[in-house]
Amino acid sequence: MTESNSRKIQYLAGICASLTFVFTGATLSWPSPAIPKFKSGEAGLEISNEQTSWVVSLLSAGALPGCYIGQELSERVGRRRTFLLSSVPGLLGACIILFTTSPILMCIARFMIGLTTGSVAVVTMIYITEIADKEIRGALGMLVQVMNNLGSLLVYGIGPFVSYTVLNSMIVTIPIVYALCCLWLPESPYYHLKDGRIAAARKEFKFIKGSEDEKWIDDQLSVIRIHVKESMENKTTAKELFTNVKYRKAIYIVGGLKFLQYMTGILLIQSYLEVIFRQSSSVSGPRASIVYGVVQLIAGIGATFLTRWCRRRILLLVSCFGVSVAMTTVGVYFYLQDKLQVSQDTLNSISMLPLAGLIGFNILYAIGVGNLPYVIQAELFPVNVKAVASSSATQFACILSFLVQKFYVSTKEMFGNYTVFWSFACIGYLGVVFIYFCVPETGNKTLEEVQDNVVDASEGVALRNYKDDNEEKNQTIGPHSC
Repeated sequence: MTESNSRKIQYLAGICASLTFVFTGATLSWPSPAIPKFKSGEAGLEISNEQTSWVVSLLSAGALPGCYIGQELSERVGRRRTFLLSSVPGLLGACIILFTTSPILMCIARFMIGLTTGSVAVVTMIYITEIADKEIRGALGMLVQVMNNLGSLLVYGIGPFVSYTVLNSMIVTIPIVYALCCLWLPESPYYHLKDGRIAAARKEFKFIKGSEDEKWIDDQLSVIRIHVKESMENKTTAKELFTNVKYRKAIYIVGGLKFLQYMTGILLIQSYLEVIFRQSSSVSGPRASIVYGVVQLIAGIGATFLTRWCRRRILLLVSCFGVSVAMTTVGVYFYLQDKLQVSQDTLNSISMLPLAGLIGFNILYAIGVGNLPYVIQAELFPVNVKAVASSSATQFACILSFLVQKFYVSTKEMFGNYTVFWSFACIGYLGVVFIYFCVPETGNKTLEEVQDNVVDASEGVALRNYKDDNEEKNQTIGPHSC
C-alpha cells in the first residue's frame, strides 16, 4: 500500500475538520464589509461607533466560554460529536443577525457565534494532531489557517458587492455545510483509549491509517495505549496544569506564541480591513480587500508545504520578523498622513504603501506566526491535560482578541493609527527574541517525543533549582549554625 493511499483518510478527515475554520474566518472578517453598510444605511439599522465596536468584539468574548464548552464536550462526548454540536449556537447567531435590526440583538448573536468559534478552535487542533502521522501533522495543522483564509476571502470577495441580506445569508450556510461534512469523521483513537475502549480505538486507528498489517497496527496502538495510560494516571485540572512544574515550560512557550499570534495585528486587519483601506489614499477598499484575501489564501496554502521542507523554528523567526517590518511600514504611512500631514502629492506617490505593507504582513504571517502556534499548542501537552491546556490557550487568545478589537477605535482616535501599527511591530520584534531563545523544534517528531522532551526539560530546571537552593542553604545557614 502506498503512502498516499494509507494516508487518504487522514488527509480527508483533516480537511473536513478544518472546514470549521471557514466559519471562523468568515465571521471574523464579516465586519469589514458590514461596517460600511452600517454607515451608508444599507443595513437598515441605526448603530453608533461604540455599538459597532461591541458588535465586532463580542465574538471574541463569546469564544471565551466557547473554549470551555469545547474542552468539556471533547472529553465527554468525543471529538467528532463536538464538531457537530458546536455548529448549533453559531447557526442560531447567524440567523439572528440575518433577521434583526437591533444592535443589542446583534451583540447577543455575535456572542453566540463566538461560542462556536471558541469550541472548534479547541477541538480541531486536538483532533488533527491525534489522527495525523508525524510526517503530515504540520501540514494538516496548517490547514486550519488556510480554511480561515478561505472564509475571509469569501467575505472580502463577495461581501462588498452584495446586499447586507445576501452577506448574512452566506454566513448562515457555512455552519450547515461544515456540520454535514463532519458527519462521517472517524473518532480519535486517543479519545477511545482514554476511556478504555480498546476495541473501538483499534477499529478507528485501522480505518484512519488505512493499513491491513495487523501486527503493525497492534504495535503502534500499544505504544499509544501505554502513553495514554501513563498520561491518564496523572489526569489533571486547570489548577494542576498551572502549578505543576513539568508543564511550566510548555505553558510559557504556548502563552508566548499565542500573544504573538494575536497581538501582532491580525484580528484588527481581518475585522477592519476595508475601513483601514478607506482611511488611506490607496486603492479602493473593496478591491484592496479582495487582493488581500486572495494573497492570504495563497500564502496559507503555500505555508502548508513549507512545513514539510523547513524547520518550524526558522519559519517562526522569519515570519515574526517579517510581520514586524510590515507593521512598521504601514505605521510609517499613517504617521506621514496623520501626524506630519504631508502634502497630497507626497501621499499619492506612496499610496501603495499600506497595501504593500498589509500584503507583506499577510504572506509572512501565514508562513509561521499565523499557523504554527496552533500546531505546537496541540503537540506540547500530553493527552491528560491536552483539552484543558488547549482550552486555556484559546481562552487567553480570546481575551487578547477582545481587547484588540474593542479598543482599536478609541486608541486610533486618541493616539493615531500609526501608534497602533507601531505597537504591533514592537511586539513582533520582541517575539523574535522569544522564539530564538525559548521555542523548541517539534517538526518530524512523534507526539510522545515532543512531550517527553518538554517535560524532561522542565523537570531538569526544577531539579537544578532545587540543587541551587540546597547549595545556597549550605553556604548561608550551615556556617552560621556552627
